[in-house]
Amino acid sequence: MSTVKEKKFYWNEDTLNHFKLNSNYQNKEEVINEITLFVENECSLENNETEEDLIKDLTKQVYNK
Repeated sequence: MSTVKEKKFYWNEDTLNHFKLNSNYQNKEEVINEITLFVENECSLENNETEEDLIKDLTKQVYNK
């Protein structure tokens, strides 16, 4: 039986705070859309990362209050 280990990424504190603040004023879908745009336009992929990995991780960290 294999276990898939979830990837965890380091995010700049300002980035996290920005999306956490927005999550207080926007619904989750809007924040996820904003996170998606951010990842697609501002992030560089490294070492077998995918945009989906980054989006999932950032979303998880934003909503892990």
